[in-house]
Amino acid sequence: MELNTFHDLESLVAYANARLDQFDTISLDIFETLFIRRIPDPDMVKFPVAKFISDTARVMGIEIRPGEVLQKRNKIENIHRARNGKEHPDHEAYYDDFMQEALNEIFGDLLPGNLFDQVADYEMHLESAVIVMRTVLFDWIKSLHEQGKRVFLISDIYLPAKYLKRLAQDKGVLEYLEDVISSADSFKAKASGAAFPLIEERYNLDVSRWLHIGDNPVSDSHRPSEHGLTTLHIHDIGERHRLSLATRYNYYANQRDFWKGRNLYQWMLPLEDENQDRDPLYTDGFGFLGYMLSYFIHCLIDRCKDKEIKRVYFCSREGWMFKKIWDELVPWFYPAGDAPQASYLYVSRMGLASPACAIKGLTKINARIARYPAGNRDFHDICRIFKLDVDKLEPYLKKHGISADHAIGINSADYDQKADYAFSKVLDDQEFQDAVKAQSKDNNEAFQRYLEQEGFFDHDEVAIVDIGWLGTIQHYLTDAVEHRSDMPRVHGFTLGAIRLAPYHNGWNSKLEGLVHDAHRPSFFTSMTNMIKPILEEVCRAPHPTLLGYEIEEDKPKLNFRRTDDAVGQGEITQDAYYQPLHQGIFDAAKRYGPALQIANYSTNQLKGWLNFMYLARIGFPKTVEVQRLRHHEHQDDFFGTKAPSKKALKKDETLWTATDRALRFNPFLRIHWLLKNTLQFLQR
Repeated sequence: MELNTFHDLESLVAYANARLDQFDTISLDIFETLFIRRIPDPDMVKFPVAKFISDTARVMGIEIRPGEVLQKRNKIENIHRARNGKEHPDHEAYYDDFMQEALNEIFGDLLPGNLFDQVADYEMHLESAVIVMRTVLFDWIKSLHEQGKRVFLISDIYLPAKYLKRLAQDKGVLEYLEDVISSADSFKAKASGAAFPLIEERYNLDVSRWLHIGDNPVSDSHRPSEHGLTTLHIHDIGERHRLSLATRYNYYANQRDFWKGRNLYQWMLPLEDENQDRDPLYTDGFGFLGYMLSYFIHCLIDRCKDKEIKRVYFCSREGWMFKKIWDELVPWFYPAGDAPQASYLYVSRMGLASPACAIKGLTKINARIARYPAGNRDFHDICRIFKLDVDKLEPYLKKHGISADHAIGINSADYDQKADYAFSKVLDDQEFQDAVKAQSKDNNEAFQRYLEQEGFFDHDEVAIVDIGWLGTIQHYLTDAVEHRSDMPRVHGFTLGAIRLAPYHNGWNSKLEGLVHDAHRPSFFTSMTNMIKPILEEVCRAPHPTLLGYEIEEDKPKLNFRRTDDAVGQGEITQDAYYQPLHQGIFDAAKRYGPALQIANYSTNQLKGWLNFMYLARIGFPKTVEVQRLRHHEHQDDFFGTKAPSKKALKKDETLWTATDRALRFNPFLRIHWLLKNTLQFLQR
């Protein structure tokens, strides 16, 4: 029999529409016809399900590896197929039967009553995540439904129709179908041809007016034709090419770790209707930043599992985006629902600076960090940051021979080293420190009340997550509450830790950069230093900076920066500008979770591809990429407005601060900055 074959869906639908008056019933194959998979092998879904079962068993004291679970599942399924093949025309299996038997063997009397439903739900959740509706056929099905045609989906698969209907419902096509039919329910499949007379009788169909469409030349063309149906065979060249690429990348990934990251990225790419014309910022978000930030949260989840952390706080304005990505990934990494409790904590350097002074006073480390930003010049800037009254503290400065106007900012244009030395004497003055503590007391009490409200002291160990870079958030927070007997052990996790300040790293407080850490130097991830301000702007929450805490009507109150001035309005405008970028990041996170669970790659295995992306997207970006991503309104109340030294300004220069003209016309600019970054890396 010669197949009526089409190499793209558009021509197939056009051919069918021209002859549609000849048919009352149209049936379609499901997988690789109406639905396509992001992954090259449908059996890949089985491993994360086996891992879920293995993890559940381990909690109950049953040691069984995921590979053993998968082997047991396959063995029992094959036994069921062989048994059913003796009594029915097809060697088919029924998911509920063989999966329940596998669970019974693994758990025995310890089997939880609802575990089968949890396993089935998780497997269907994975299946739904890796399949994509073919838009051309979806639109055609809706048109057929509107014309009163009877439309069925038919599949040869171990999943009963009830599960296939769930997938059809997830993809929005179920309402346009008369029914969904699976060989698992009757053990009569398309492969033998036995399914077609069964369907004909059950639904009282006229085979002479029945059109069937599918990708398998035997099951979807030869067998239905033998029963009198008209058939159309789809052999989609474009889809076959995509699958061959996915198969090839998967093969490479099995050979070298570098390709694992590329393989994962391949499975995340948009397909069919997802693949639309997008704002270039969306592409930036999906193609690089979404992958990088998802990798960061992946590392965080691994640390939480390793250290058995049950409470996570996402801090500062950047934590807003991290929390959203966490919410996308956690269901995939904790399918049993045992994820740590997580929330967004309203903190900032400006908000925590004053509370940090109430116990220890203005420490030399804290004072140095306040004097480090290029725009901070004198004691007025220090008082602005730590919310101190200059007039009340200036007598202590005069006592040691300086005034509030002396240039003690490390990077100020007129830095006065003698005044800096005198200021260190001020910091050694106990009376000065007592005055600082007194001024900071109320802010500290309000902050503690806020932490109590957020349950911070209810746990033995907590994780606080920030973008970086100096670890100031963690340091200030710890300074503010470490005097309490109920203070938990704090695990600080940042995207990058540049280690320019000797902050807390003791038994009760540790800091770790998960993507970049100067204590574990990496040339590639050290490029994070080139785009720190951009990352801060990209990840910034759509609310103003927190400035401090106070108690109002016996409750903690948060005070935010005003938004009605030029800077506040500029931030609002930039938030709107970055909306496509944010959407791309969130969409990438949605795909990262299920793809990672199926691939089962570790963060170390993904590091090679991440390094490549760092080099390509940060070290050698296109000019238009820099122009798009470069921040327009970078407001940081920690930084002052005084004139910095030329050396400080030059120190802050990177490739990403270069002029548009230099980016476009200087052929050696990127090489120059790559070499400079290499030299700085080697000097650390």
